[in-house]
Amino acid sequence: MLDLKSDYHVHCNYNDHSPTELSIEKVTKYAEEINLNKLAFTEHVRKTSEWIPKYLEEIDRIVSSGTKITIISGFEAKILKNGTVDIPHEYEGHFLIASFHTKFYNKQNWLSALKSTISLPYVNVIGHLAPEESFELTDNELGELSKLLNENGKTVEINAKYRRPAMNWLRIFRDNNVKFHLGSDAHSLVEVGNFSSITNLIEFINS
Repeated sequence: MLDLKSDYHVHCNYNDHSPTELSIEKVTKYAEEINLNKLAFTEHVRKTSEWIPKYLEEIDRIVSSGTKITIISGFEAKILKNGTVDIPHEYEGHFLIASFHTKFYNKQNWLSALKSTISLPYVNVIGHLAPEESFELTDNELGELSKLLNENGKTVEINAKYRRPAMNWLRIFRDNNVKFHLGSDAHSLVEVGNFSSITNLIEFINS
């Protein structure tokens, strides 16, 4: 069953496209107000990101202040064409969502990169998973992905912002016992813990 009181994909003001007032403190306070039990900060990261120590220190400070919800410090990193992810090696031990953020324009290259990423031991979650407009995966390919996800203990995110994965992907993943959790992909306060856009996906998984 999906836990509606846990949001595993939330952003804050350490990226360049969220409101400046979207502080870790405000997000945490809002999450408490809407009675979330668990909140994962997963800020966009690159190998060149210089703000990471300050970001982690701020999360630690909020945790130490005695918040009543469980807070996870983590990152969302882009899947690269060589199948690695764009995160500095020293932070690979943190909770990590790996997502496609650039188009490959080639199904086999895309699939090869995804399979390599799934095999990385420090990746926890595959985020907002969906094919590119130019291709779709067969049921057999989705079955192979399911097996690989299970073998490597990976979770597939049910993403509220992009309403992904598609229902036919979820059906095959569910039939193959792939693990799921919810991520709002929030870039504003009102999006935190808000899964109203994916009610149909949640009902399908929980049925």
